[in-house]
Amino acid sequence: MSENLFALLVHDHPEPFESLKRTLKDLSVGSYSVKTCKEAGDLISYCKPQIIFAESAVTDGSWVSVINKAEEAEVPLNVIVVAAQPDPQLYMRVMERGAYDFVAPPFEHEPLNLLLHSAAEDTHRRREALAQAALGW
Repeated sequence: MSENLFALLVHDHPEPFESLKRTLKDLSVGSYSVKTCKEAGDLISYCKPQIIFAESAVTDGSWVSVINKAEEAEVPLNVIVVAAQPDPQLYMRVMERGAYDFVAPPFEHEPLNLLLHSAAEDTHRRREALAQAALGW
């Protein structure tokens, strides 16, 4: 996995995020957890994560609130919504609203690694395009 990949986790329940954190650590992905959308919004501009993993609902909002915070960020990033179990209806709503993807346990190394690479590459490409546009290239 990319050495500098960093993910912000927005959740207020331990599971399935403890399992996700272990897998991210195994894949050498740095991560930090917050419990509210407000905390996420405060940290996005400071730590500039490439990816946010968001629980479907937290104390002060939902995955939609997290996507809104991501869309307001000064640099592009991707939001992946995490659910405790597969949910086809939620998956459809999440994708229609603009999340990068939707995941549920088990968090197996290879599939999660592929998702992380894809999301990180997309973030990098979009950030590079933004930088080039700012330079007038």
